[in-house]
Amino acid sequence: MKKGLVLVVMCVAMLFAAAPSASAQAPSDEYKAILEKMLELSGSMASAKAMVPQMISMLKQQSSASVSFWDGFQKKWEGKFGSKLAELYAPVYQKYLTLDDLKKIVAFYESPVGKKLGASTPAMMAEGMQIGQKLGMEIATELQQELQAQGK
Repeated sequence: MKKGLVLVVMCVAMLFAAAPSASAQAPSDEYKAILEKMLELSGSMASAKAMVPQMISMLKQQSSASVSFWDGFQKKWEGKFGSKLAELYAPVYQKYLTLDDLKKIVAFYESPVGKKLGASTPAMMAEGMQIGQKLGMEIATELQQELQAQGK
C-alpha cells in the first residue's frame, strides 16, 4: 500500500521535476494553449491525466474524508490538470520548440496518421511501462544474484 503511494508520488514528481521555477521569458498564453492542445492531440495528456484518479485512490486510503469530498476533489483536479500541466511544461518546451514549431506539430497530430498516433499513444505508453517494469525486475534480479555471488 505504502509502496504504491510512493510510486504515485514519484510519478507525479517526475512529471513536474523538469519544470523550472522561473524562466528567462515566461511563455505566452498562446504558447501554453497550443502546448496544451498538442499534449491532448498527442495522447500525452490522456496518459498524464490517468494518474489523477490513481493518485486520489491511493490518498483516499490514508484519510477518513467522505466519498463526496473525494469525488469533488478528484473532479476539481481532473478539470484543472491539463492547463496546470501545460503551464508547468511550457518553460521546458519553450527552451526547445518555438510557437511555430508547436503549431506544426499540432498540424501533424490533426492529420490522419497523427490522429492514429495520438489515439494509440496512451496504450503504447501503458504497455511500454509494463515492459520497463519487467526489464527493471530483470536488472534487479541479476544484480542481486551477482552481489550474492560476490558475497556482498
